[in-house]
Amino acid sequence: MKKNKIILFTINKNGHSIGNPDLLRIILSPDYTKIDFGYTAKEKYISGGWIRMEKTTFIEIIETGERLVLTQATGIPIRPEHHYFESKKDWRYFSLFFPAIPQTNSTINIIEIENGTKNDFNYYNILLKMEDGVEVL
Repeated sequence: MKKNKIILFTINKNGHSIGNPDLLRIILSPDYTKIDFGYTAKEKYISGGWIRMEKTTFIEIIETGERLVLTQATGIPIRPEHHYFESKKDWRYFSLFFPAIPQTNSTINIIEIENGTKNDFNYYNILLKMEDGVEVL
């Protein structure tokens, strides 16, 4: 029913560590997959710390094993560059873009570093059920 449309999923999921950004939403388009995050600077760092993304970040579709590598990022630099926060109260929204994934029920992982540490932005078992998505006009 919704295939080849733009479909929005509200996710609101934490990563595999408390220090990871919040996964806010996923947008499936016939042309790309867009994943939006929100990140708040951390209290443990003097000026809030820094963030950056690995250029090899990928989506893994669990049902097929297919991996789709990051094509673009907005609002966050790609390694080796960093975004340094100015204070512990700073925050940042950013988006990652990947090739389009099929508009069918699926479960995905979003992996910055495979078998990474708690500091890497990894998200596991994100269920995308088409009936839960909202068609965007």
